[in-house]
Amino acid sequence: MSVGSLNWTAYCLPSNEYAMDKAAWAESICKVIGGESYSPVADAPTWLQLLGSGVWTMIWTALIAFIIAFTLGSLIGILRTLPNKGLAFIGTCYVELFRNIPLIVQLFFWAFVFPELLPLSLSTGSGEMVNGGWWQNILNDKPAVIGVFALGLYTAARVAEQVRAGINTVSRGQKNAAYAMGFSQSQSYRYVILPVAYRIVWPTLTSEAMNVFKNSAILYALSILNFFAYTKTMREETSQDIVILILSTPVYLVITYCIKYFMAWIEKRMSVPGLGSGGK
Repeated sequence: MSVGSLNWTAYCLPSNEYAMDKAAWAESICKVIGGESYSPVADAPTWLQLLGSGVWTMIWTALIAFIIAFTLGSLIGILRTLPNKGLAFIGTCYVELFRNIPLIVQLFFWAFVFPELLPLSLSTGSGEMVNGGWWQNILNDKPAVIGVFALGLYTAARVAEQVRAGINTVSRGQKNAAYAMGFSQSQSYRYVILPVAYRIVWPTLTSEAMNVFKNSAILYALSILNFFAYTKTMREETSQDIVILILSTPVYLVITYCIKYFMAWIEKRMSVPGLGSGGK
């Protein structure tokens, strides 16, 4: 096999009849593929560096997924409380569909089934026109995008139920007072209903924020190198399961406790005396 002017099999022959120098051969390959110069003493990343990279991947994927879930879940939750039966039915269908299907099944659906439902487009991987080629390009180049998208949609269904419950908890008197002041329906939701509802359900939203970070571990199924993926690799290569699990478990505890205290700080900041869980 050759790439450009290089004969890749020349050095790999058992006899090495071409008497090629290993360092020169490796550096020439690096130049062809656009990499840095070859260094036989280059330092490989340590396990600690890999785990740090995995933690960062877990944090940003979970954070973006929660933003998607909170935004979309709030919208779906509002739809389910509107007097328009058509919109309420759409919201109900979304919740029942995404809430009742396991996350791992949804991940595989978006990765392997959904592209088959899309029209033909060019796939850079195979160079051919295939169904959902542009979607497969994203999956191959940036699988985290698909993973965050799927995790956000899954969590949005749970957030929608909590927002709906919070809206239904708002007393009828407060809603009627908003209409009596001349507020439109959208103004009533913006200035009266939603501020009260969010204060009521904020503790449950805190639990969902923590769940997003824990559920992000399953994204390794799409070859996303997050914290769980690196710990799994460490266990396979070192066979030190107990030690690695003991060392990795506190990482999840620290992150979830940070989320808990951050959300509690927000709850305290927006508390109103006598209203919601934060009021006294």
